[in-house]
Amino acid sequence: MKGRIVFLPVPDSFKNQYNKSGEAFPINPRIPIPVEIPQDGDESNISNLSMDMIISGMLRVIEEKQAKKEWLDYYSGFVLFLRPDILEICQTHEEKQSLIGESKS
Repeated sequence: MKGRIVFLPVPDSFKNQYNKSGEAFPINPRIPIPVEIPQDGDESNISNLSMDMIISGMLRVIEEKQAKKEWLDYYSGFVLFLRPDILEICQTHEEKQSLIGESKS
């Protein structure tokens, strides 16, 4: 079940986001961050905000082209920065879904 997409503003104090290896991703505070809120979730309470909610929001916005091209490019780079293995994860997921579909036939 898909949740709602909410665009959150980014505080100006967030200049860079670092991954585990210490590499920086330049945060653009002018581009809001899409977050996927569960259907039963309350968007006013972001204390439970997780990286998965952010990545999911970005992927949905990219897939559904719900933003300006500049933003979509930014979100794509951000997702790849946060999850460099995302393409392999998606491919594995597609292969599993394909096998499930074949077993139901």
